[in-house]
Amino acid sequence: MMKRTFKAIFAISVVAVLAVAIGCAGAPAAASPDGKPAVAQAAAPAPAAAPVVKMDATPLKLSLFHVNDTHAKLEPGFVEFKVDIDQNLKGKRTFIELGGFARLWAAVEALRAEKPNSLFVHSGDVFQGTLYFTQFAGKADLDFLNSMKLDAMTVGNHEFDKGPAVLADFIEGAKFPVVVCNLDLSAEPALAAAVKPFVVKEIAGARVGLIGVVTPETPYISSPGANIKFLDPAESIAKAVKALEAQGVNKIVVLSHIGYDLDKALAAKISGVDVIIGGHSHSLLGPVANVGLKPVGDYPTVVKDATGANVLVATSWQWANQLGILDVDFDAAGKIVSFRGTPKLLAGTEKLRIYDLPGADGKMKRVEFTRAANGSVSAKEQVGSGYTGEPPAATSAAYLAAAQALAKTYAADSRFIFVPSKPEGVEKLKTYSASIDGLKKKIATQAADELKRVNDLGPGPIIADSMIWKTGADIAIMNPGGVRVDLVAGDVSVAQVYELQPFANTLMTVDVSGAETIQILEDMVDFCVTTYTPNKPETAYVYVAGLKLTVDVKAAKGARVKDVVVGKEGAYKPIDAAAKYKLVVNNFMGGGGDKNFTLEKIPAARKYDTGFIDSEAMLDYVMGKTLKNVGESRVTNKM
Repeated sequence: MMKRTFKAIFAISVVAVLAVAIGCAGAPAAASPDGKPAVAQAAAPAPAAAPVVKMDATPLKLSLFHVNDTHAKLEPGFVEFKVDIDQNLKGKRTFIELGGFARLWAAVEALRAEKPNSLFVHSGDVFQGTLYFTQFAGKADLDFLNSMKLDAMTVGNHEFDKGPAVLADFIEGAKFPVVVCNLDLSAEPALAAAVKPFVVKEIAGARVGLIGVVTPETPYISSPGANIKFLDPAESIAKAVKALEAQGVNKIVVLSHIGYDLDKALAAKISGVDVIIGGHSHSLLGPVANVGLKPVGDYPTVVKDATGANVLVATSWQWANQLGILDVDFDAAGKIVSFRGTPKLLAGTEKLRIYDLPGADGKMKRVEFTRAANGSVSAKEQVGSGYTGEPPAATSAAYLAAAQALAKTYAADSRFIFVPSKPEGVEKLKTYSASIDGLKKKIATQAADELKRVNDLGPGPIIADSMIWKTGADIAIMNPGGVRVDLVAGDVSVAQVYELQPFANTLMTVDVSGAETIQILEDMVDFCVTTYTPNKPETAYVYVAGLKLTVDVKAAKGARVKDVVVGKEGAYKPIDAAAKYKLVVNNFMGGGGDKNFTLEKIPAARKYDTGFIDSEAMLDYVMGKTLKNVGESRVTNKM
């Protein structure tokens, strides 16, 4: 719908009045059939004039703070960057803690104080991802979001994973509106009264409409039940825009959970919307490529709508690792006259890691730096799976100098916001983490066999099976480097399942051809042969499910994978190069990790990040089962 200015509305009204006046005064009286003037008839009552809508005429400088796909990530996590620390330490792998709800709370408070004409919004997928959801079903996240005074939220597909009743319970406790316009909830009483298509917020005398929309794919990737109907997003938004304009609202923001690419396509189809704040695709936007991250577009991305007006499309990655900050200047007619996007990587100073610093023995060390409450910083070298090594004093001083130089580099980088966690948030988190510590000790399953990481044995093939089970994909490929420990026979705790896959990668489905599948296998095999077992290529292994293959370990790169068959045990058939398959990998592989270049080059339109954390999927899969080594040979190494 095109926005109408007061002048336009006034002009339309004047034309309508003049037309009526001319029609009444200037038209001759009608004649009767015999040519005599007709007897005057009583005039029919004029139709009631449509009420004139008084549009909001208040200009507004609005700041939107936003997150999406937080997935129960209440605690911060390490994210890898590649930076030049100084002239001698270039391109170093560094790891900084990003996110955490206590830190997010502090950042939002600080930004609100700086920019009071603001809204803090969430574009869906609060649910799923960590043990905090397993234990509290969203209530821990809700406690934080209420404390942060969230202004509005739309739902994501994962909000339906436990059915409508769990979502309804979440919304009942929310101190903020939950908006979705493309749901028919008439047959779902648990949600019908709880969810609204839009809400209007008043800020500095101006009125801002917030519309919500969720992916219509939800019935196929979640569990909303049979009573909820998912409607077309564009048509539903058009109705909501019309309803808002009828209330005089001309500044409209859509909270979307359909994904970045679809948000751009949506923006081009609709009209009347100024901003789309998105989620679902975990897309990273902004100028961050030179620190080792992989953005997929500008923040915000400007799209022309159906009338040629600008729509600002923004999203803020995942897990509250990035806080979206979009400043929009509206004039009195609700038109955007300027905007500025400054998303911030939400970083902490309590802990960081630097890889490959020269140690006292001349070897490269992985070093972790921890800041104590009094501000002092200590350095520890990695020993095994932990950071417990005490470096000599001189080496420690060199490490601390590198850390200080790195901190100085980051402090001057406007793409980061370094903020201490809010103390109240830290204490709140403790009330929930104590229960999580107990859950980690819970026995999840038993292992009847020793599960050792070798070809076709150990946890790897079971993990690949869990990936297919969780996503419904045809085939799975798992990188060996993502499986971190062996399991001894006996009880397996929840904590041990998480130790198997500690990186919290998400499961990504990819639509591939048979030919692409073979090339992806070639990439993965090449990495394993050249990286893990260069001196013993016959011991190389890759984990798969839903297929079998032979690896000619002595063949040239690109010619090692042979005899690929797809299917299930007892029902395999040769892979069809032209056929389409649904592959599941982790998002690390999907983004090109471990030199998976074929996967990296596949267009984003054929990739779908499910948001399912790999370790969570594995835990769900093995809970209550007895684990054994798989009973079939999936990867055969040929000498």
